[in-house]
Amino acid sequence: MAEHRLHRISIALFLAIAALAVACTIAIVGSGRAWWAALAWGAVIAAVHALSVPTPSGKRINLAIGPAVATVVLLPDLLSVITAFAVGLVGGWVVLRWRSMQDRDADSDYVAEAISMLAFGLVASGSLFSLERTTLPLAWAQLIAIASGGVVWFVVRALVSAWVGTEREDLASRYLWLLALEDWSVALSIFTGGALFGMTWPEMGLWSFPVAILPYAFSHLAFVRYHSTRITYGQMIRALAQIPEVADLAPRGHSARTADLAAAMAREIGLHPNDVTELEYSALMHDVGRITLTEPAILKAGYTDEDIARWGAQIIAEAPYLQEVSEYVRVQHSPYRRPGEAKDPDIPMVSKIIKVASAYDQAVHELGLSPLEGLERIHRGSAYDFDPEVSGSLRRVLVQRGVIAA
Repeated sequence: MAEHRLHRISIALFLAIAALAVACTIAIVGSGRAWWAALAWGAVIAAVHALSVPTPSGKRINLAIGPAVATVVLLPDLLSVITAFAVGLVGGWVVLRWRSMQDRDADSDYVAEAISMLAFGLVASGSLFSLERTTLPLAWAQLIAIASGGVVWFVVRALVSAWVGTEREDLASRYLWLLALEDWSVALSIFTGGALFGMTWPEMGLWSFPVAILPYAFSHLAFVRYHSTRITYGQMIRALAQIPEVADLAPRGHSARTADLAAAMAREIGLHPNDVTELEYSALMHDVGRITLTEPAILKAGYTDEDIARWGAQIIAEAPYLQEVSEYVRVQHSPYRRPGEAKDPDIPMVSKIIKVASAYDQAVHELGLSPLEGLERIHRGSAYDFDPEVSGSLRRVLVQRGVIAA
C-alpha cells in the first residue's frame, strides 16, 4: 500500500513538473531569450540522471545535481534556470523509470530529488541575481549563491527523504533523517565538481571539463571502493558468524535471523544508521563464543550464557575495528534493570535489542512456540530481563511483517 501511495505521489509530481516545463519553455521562447541554452542544459541534466554514485547511507545519489549547479552559474536569468531544471527533471523521470523498473525506492528517490533540485534552483539563482547587483566580486557572489543553495538542497532532500520514507511504517522518521544526513560527503563532492565547471567555463572553455571532472572522478572512485569494501566486510562477518553453526555448536540460521530481526527493530526505534550497522555485526557474531565449547576442559567445568558472551567478546576484540561490537556482545545477556533501579544505564540499547531478538528466535525456532507465544514469552520477561521499549518494538515489527495480527 505504501509503495502505491509513493508511486501516485511521484506521478503527480512528474505531471506538475511537466506542466511547469511546458509553461516555462513557451515563456522563454516567446521572450526572445536564448531558449536553446536552457533546453540544452535541461537535456544534460536529464541524461546525467543515468549516472549515480554509492553513498555512506547505502543508497545511491544520481549525479544530476552536478550539471544543475553549473546551470545556475551559466544561464542568464531565473526563467532560464527553472526551464532547464524542469525539462531536466521530466527527462530524468523517464531515465530513472528506464533504469529502475524493479527498484522499490525509485519513487521516493525521484520525489526527494525533484523537490530539492527545484528548491536549489530558486534559492541559488535568486541569491546570485541579488548579489550581482552589489559590489561583491562575481566569483564570491557565485560561490555564496551555490553554497546557500547547496545547504537548502541538502536539508530539503534529507527532510523530504525522511517524510517520504515514513510511508514505510517499519522505518522511524529519526532513522530516515539521520540516514539522509550520512551522504553529506558525496553531495559536497558533486557540488564542487559542478561549481568548478560553471565558474571556470567562461575563462577556460573546454579545459573546464578536466578541471571539474578529474577531481570528482577520484572522489567517485573512493566512494565506490568504500562501498565495495563495506559490502565485503559485511560478507566476511556473515561467513565468520556461521562457524559455530557449521560446527553444530549453535542452531542453523539463528545468527542471520537474529541480525535481520534486530536490525528491523533498531530502524523502527530510530537508532543512528552507524549503530544499526554495528548492531547487525553484533547480532551476527553474538554466538561466536560457542566455538570455545570444543574444549573438553570447558565442557567439564561448566559454563553459562554470560561466559559464552564474554569469550565471544574477547575473540571479536582482536579486531580493533570491532571494539564496540565486542562490548555489545559482552553484555548481551545482562538484564535491562535490576531490583531497585529503573534501568541499567551501562547496558547499551544495541545489546538490549540483540537480547530480545535472540530470545524471540530461540523461542520460535528452538522451543517450537508460535510467534504469538514467543512474543508473550518476551513480554513476561519485561519485568527485569527485556526492556519494555524493545519488546514493544518487537511487537510492532512482527505486525508490520504480517507475522502476528495487529
